[in-house]
Amino acid sequence: MRTLLILFICIFTLTALNSAEIINDMLYVDVEIVPNANTIELSSSGTIIITEEDSPFQLEFSKTSLSIQIPDGIEIVPFWRIGIKKFASEKEANAFILTFPECYVQEIPLISFDGKHFSIEKEFAVYLNNSFSSYEEAKLNTEIDSWIEEDYEYSYCDLLIYDVDKQKDYYLRAPIRIESSAPVIVNNVPRSNFWNPSEYVTREYESDLRVIINQIGKMNLIAHSDFENYVAGVIPNEIGTDSPMEAMKAQAIAARSEALFKVLNGVHKDDGFDLCASVHCQVFSGITDINPVTESAVENTSGMVGVYKDNIINAVYSTSCGGKTETSANAWNGREVPYLTSIYDGSGSNSWDLTQNYYAEKWIKDPQLVFCNTQDEKGWIRNTYTWERKYTPDGFHRMMENKASFGSYVGYEVLE
Repeated sequence: MRTLLILFICIFTLTALNSAEIINDMLYVDVEIVPNANTIELSSSGTIIITEEDSPFQLEFSKTSLSIQIPDGIEIVPFWRIGIKKFASEKEANAFILTFPECYVQEIPLISFDGKHFSIEKEFAVYLNNSFSSYEEAKLNTEIDSWIEEDYEYSYCDLLIYDVDKQKDYYLRAPIRIESSAPVIVNNVPRSNFWNPSEYVTREYESDLRVIINQIGKMNLIAHSDFENYVAGVIPNEIGTDSPMEAMKAQAIAARSEALFKVLNGVHKDDGFDLCASVHCQVFSGITDINPVTESAVENTSGMVGVYKDNIINAVYSTSCGGKTETSANAWNGREVPYLTSIYDGSGSNSWDLTQNYYAEKWIKDPQLVFCNTQDEKGWIRNTYTWERKYTPDGFHRMMENKASFGSYVGYEVLE
C-alpha cells in the first residue's frame, strides 16, 4: 500500500491511451461514462482489481464499495507541439529524423473502413522536440506543411482509493484500469446531458473501466466496451425497450452507423476516448437496461450500417420529426451532405416554404397529415411527431436568460 502522495509530472499523450481497437476480429471502443468528476463511487459483487496503467502496481478488493477521489491542487499545464510530417512506415519516419535530429517520431494507430471491413492501421508522425507555451508562439515556428497540436501535462496525480466497507485509504497513480469478475455498479452518473446535467442515476457496466485525468484537472471514467454491446446499451435510451422489433432493428443500424462515423472521424480523439455516453454522441447506459429484445435487435442487424459511396454515413436521428426534417447545413451551419437533406414525412410532396412566417406558424399550429403524426396512438409512438418541455415560471425565466442570444429577455405571455 502506498501511504504517501508522490509529486511527479505525468505527461498525457493520446498514444498512451487505449482507444478503438480490434481484438480477435471484434471492435472495442472507449466510452466516457462519467465526465469531470472529483469523486467516483462504484461497487461490485465480485473481485475488483485496480492497476496503474504505467506500472504493474495493483490493488485487489473483494465484494466492496469504493470511492475514488482526485486530490485538490492538480495543476494542468497546456502546451503546443508542432507536427512536421506524417509517414506510412516507421522506417521512412526514422530516416527523416536522421536528417533532422531535432525531431522525434510518434506512432499513431488509426481505425479504417474499406466499405466492408474494419482494420487498424498505423501512421508515424514526426514532431519537433521543442514544445511551446502558447499557440501563438508555436505558430511563429511553423512552416507551410506543418501543423499544431495542443496537449497538456499535470502534476500530483495519485488518486485516493477509499474502501468504504473497510474504511481504509490506498493510493494509485493515474491513469488506472479497473477490472472486475462481476459487473460494476457506478453511482452519480449523468443521465443524458454531460454539459448541463439535471439528473444523476446509478448504472451498471461491464467489468473493464479506466480513470484518466482530463484537461481541466478532473477525472473521466471510461468504459472499454465490445462495440456490439455498446450498441445494445444505446438502444434502450434512444427508443425504449418496448418498441416494435423492426423499429428497434432500424434504431440499431442508425446507432451503429452514427457511432462508427464518430469513431472513424475522431470526434473525441483529443479527449482520450472514442465516444461519450451523452446526447452529444448517443446516450449509453452500459448493461443497465439491456434485455433479450434489445439484444435480439442488435444480433439480427449485426454488422449492418448505412453507407454512402463506400463511407459510413453520419446517421444522426431525433426523437420526433415534426413532419419535415431540416437539412444538415441549416441545422449545424455546415456544408451540405447529400443524404442529410430536408424530407417531407408524408405521402406525395409538400411545397410550403417554411422560411416564411405564415407557413411556419400554420405548420406548427395545425396538425399535419404526416406519417409521424401518431398522437392518437398509445405507447412510444405517440411522441414521434412533436415534443414538449415543461418549465416552472422561474425555470423558464432562467433558461431564457441563459440561452437567449437575440437581445435582452423582457418577459413572456401565456397564449393558451
